[in-house]
Amino acid sequence: MMSRRCVQHGVASRTVLLRLSVMALLVAACADRTATSDALAEWSVDPVPLLDIRDDNPGGEVMLGEAVHVTRLPDGGVLVSDRALHALRFFNAEGAFERAVGRKGTGPGEFEYIATAYRCGDSVFVEELAAQRIMVHALDGSLARTQSASAFSGGNNAYLSACNSDGLFVHHGWYQFDAERTGRSRESVPVWVTASTGERRAELDSVLGPEYLAYGYGAGPALLGRTPSLAIGRRHVYVGTADSGVVQVFTLDRTPAGERRLPGSPRRATDADLERAKRLDSMGQSALQQRQTREEWAFDTPPAFLPAYDALVVDADDFLWVRRHPAANEERVEWIVFDTDGTHIATVPLPALLTVHEIGRDYVAGIVQDPFSGTHAVRVLKLTRRHSP
Repeated sequence: MMSRRCVQHGVASRTVLLRLSVMALLVAACADRTATSDALAEWSVDPVPLLDIRDDNPGGEVMLGEAVHVTRLPDGGVLVSDRALHALRFFNAEGAFERAVGRKGTGPGEFEYIATAYRCGDSVFVEELAAQRIMVHALDGSLARTQSASAFSGGNNAYLSACNSDGLFVHHGWYQFDAERTGRSRESVPVWVTASTGERRAELDSVLGPEYLAYGYGAGPALLGRTPSLAIGRRHVYVGTADSGVVQVFTLDRTPAGERRLPGSPRRATDADLERAKRLDSMGQSALQQRQTREEWAFDTPPAFLPAYDALVVDADDFLWVRRHPAANEERVEWIVFDTDGTHIATVPLPALLTVHEIGRDYVAGIVQDPFSGTHAVRVLKLTRRHSP
C-alpha cells in the first residue's frame, strides 16, 4: 500500500431536512413531500450479495490483487480496476473471471499504478499515477484515448474528482502545508468543473480541504479528519466539507442552489473511534512504517466529534446519497438519500466496511475491506426501493 504521507516542501498524496419554508403557499406541497418520504423510507439492501468476488477462489486462483474501483456492466458482470494486477479485470454475472485488459508498464494500454477510476456514462476513466495520465476505456475495455492528468482536470492537478453520466467532472485541488508547523491543520482548496476533455466549465467557491497532521518534516491525513466530499449529477454539483451535516449545492454553471442537511446531532468521538482510525491509518504498513506512524500520531490532538459524513454518491436516478461517518464497531452505517428537489426520501443502512462506487436502480456496487486482515472483496448488493401502494 502506497503511503499517503509526504516529505518537506511536498504536498500530501491523496440535508435530511429540506430547507423549511415559511411561505404558506408551499405548505401543501411540503406535506405531499413528507408523505412521499415516509412511503420511501423502507428502502433496503439484501444481505446476500448478487455478486461476491473475493481475493482468492476456493481453487486458489487469484481473483483480485488490489481492487480500487468497480462498475457494473449491462450484462450483470463487473469491470474491476485492479492496482496490484495492473489491469482492468472482467467478471461475468456469476462472478467468474473472464479476461483482463492491460499489463504492468507505462506504455500505451499499460498500468504501472492505478490510483483510482471513474465510471462516467459509457466510459471508464482510469487514473494512472506513475505516468501522470488518464486512460479512457470503453466498457468492453478498449482504449479510446489517453491524456495527461493535468490536461484532463483543466490545467490543475486534482486531489479528488467525481463525474456524472454525461462526462462532466467536478474536482478539488491539492492542499499545501507549512513544513515547519506541527499539529492538526486545514487549508482552503479550489473547486471547479470540467468537461471530460479537460475544458473548464465553472469555478466554484473554494472550500476547506482535507484536515491534515503536520509534524515538522512532512504531513499526512489527520485521524478522524474532516475532508471534502464531491459528487455531480445531471443537474447539480454537491460539495461537502463534513464540518457539519450540510452539503452545499450548485447548478452545473456554479450558481448556488441551496443545501442538503442531514438530520440529527454531531456524534462525539470515542476512544474506540480513535483506535479504529489508527488501525485503518497503519493498515498494510511494515513494522518500521508503523513505528514511524505512531511517532507522528504524537503530534495530534484527537477531535471531540466525528466528521458528519465521509462520502457522497449520485445514483442512477440522479438522487444524492450521503454516508454518515461510521462509529467504531458499527456493522452498518446510514446513507441518507435526497431526491433532485432536496427532499429526504430514504435512509438506507449499508455495511460499514463497504466503499460504495456505484448505485443503480436496483443495486449497490462497491468494495469491502477487512481492517484487521486486509482482505477484500468486490460486492454487488440488491437494492429494493419500496414505493407506496
